[in-house]
Formats: sequence, C-alpha cells, structure tokens
Amino acid sequence: MKNSMRTAVITGCDSGIGRSLCEIFLSSGFAVIISYLRSNPFANNSMAYAKKVDFRRPDEVQSFAGFALSRLGQGFRLEYFINNAGVALGGPVELIPLEIYRETFEINYFTLAALSRAFIPELKKTRGTIGVIGSLAGKVALPYLSPYASSKFAVEGFCDSMRRELNPFGIRTVLFEPGAVATPIWERPPEQDSAYDASLYGASLASFKKNFIEQGKSGMDASRAAAKMFAILMKKNPGPRYLIDSCAPAAYLKSKIPDRLLDAIVARLFSMVYGAGSGPI
Repeated sequence: MKNSMRTAVITGCDSGIGRSLCEIFLSSGFAVIISYLRSNPFANNSMAYAKKVDFRRPDEVQSFAGFALSRLGQGFRLEYFINNAGVALGGPVELIPLEIYRETFEINYFTLAALSRAFIPELKKTRGTIGVIGSLAGKVALPYLSPYASSKFAVEGFCDSMRRELNPFGIRTVLFEPGAVATPIWERPPEQDSAYDASLYGASLASFKKNFIEQGKSGMDASRAAAKMFAILMKKNPGPRYLIDSCAPAAYLKSKIPDRLLDAIVARLFSMVYGAGSGPI
C-alpha cells in the first residue's frame, strides 16, 4: 500500500486553513507530511508525518525539505505541495523596523521558493500540483500592511513565473487569494505596536484594526475556505488563481477600483485625515 500512497506536503498546519486542509486530505485517504510551529494537532494520526519548523530560519526550511523527501523515498508519492505557512506583520512605514520586512519575506516568500525548488523533481514524476495560499493583499495593498502586502505581491509574480515554467511538465500551479477568512494569522502580538507614535498614528491604527483586522477575524470560516480550495485542487485542470471570499464579487471589485478613488476611500475608512497639515486625498 505504501508503494502507491498518495501524499500531500502542507506547511503551517497548527490551525486555520492549513489544519483544515490537512484534515480534508487525511479523510480523503492521503498521507500528509506537514509542518507546524507550536503544536502538532495530528500527533495521534499515523498517516500524518509532522515536523516542528520555524520558517524564519533557512536551515529549518531545508531540514523540513529533507524530512519530507526522506519519506517520499520510502514509497510515498507526492501529488500535492501546499504552501500555506505565512505571517501578517505590519505597521507604519515610517516607524516599522526593517527586520519586520525581512522576517515577513523569509516566511511568506523565500520559504515558498525554497520548498518549491525542493519538491519540483518529485512533482514531475507524478505530474502533481503546487497550491499556494496567497492573499487579496497581493492585489490591493492597504496601509499599515506594507511588509505583508509586498510579500504577497511577490508571491503573485513568483507563481506566475513558476506556473509558466512548469506547465510543460504537467505540473499545475494554483494560487489562492483569500479575502476575509477567519484565521489566527490576524492575531498579531500586541507588543508589535508598542513603538508607534500614538499621537500621530494611534487613532488611525485603532480604526484600521476595527475596520480591517476585526473584520478579518470574523470572515469566512477557515474550514469552509479549505473545503473550497480542496475541491479546486482536485479538478483535472484547475485555473491559475482563485479568489476565496464569502462575497467573491465584492472582493474582486476592490481590486478594480481606480487608485485615486481607493486612496480616498481608505483615508476615510481608516481615519487617515490628520488635520490641517494633511495632504490631498
């Protein structure tokens, strides 16, 4: 049975979309090779092979790749690589430490690139699928999310290039762009905002949290989003990208609003009119 065991590699399976996808793959008869950061929800499942990984560390990324490839060498057949692990860090560009940008890109972008490179040879053998959890933030960049949005814009470009390179080998690359999905990614540590100048950005950050972060926490249930993604991944010929949102048409329209109009909407929505010294909106 192991000689023909269908297998999926999924990153970031502690909770949210990653955990739900893992549950669906397992219930569908797949073996899964997964990463987690804090706790392994599948410790008692014999078909889930898990490794604790901190994707801020390139050495641990390579260690996870080796861990997965060693399993595949034992007869498991890699059909899906799902890059789900990610982090949403942000703050005012003027004040946020550059380390936040580096950490965000290390997790959201460089991990995707490194693991894709590691698994492409196995996926060529099975004409498998690479699934990438991107974000609507890769199309619409809101204030205070420049590290996160920048990394997701980079993911969009990476997936387009990779898809076009791998299509001739029969490897499908599917990019998911979740809008408002309730996942723990929005549970940022409160200390991250402690260095910000409350007199300048405090009111606007509070409005941002209320009108964006809190909405994200109450968005589409992660299990429902994962079920949609799984159904798409199982298609014989899935499309290159899919918007995942409880109101997909409205989310799509956000990406089509002219920049000047969107600037004005965002300024009002997030209380970014700072008084007489403010520039034009």
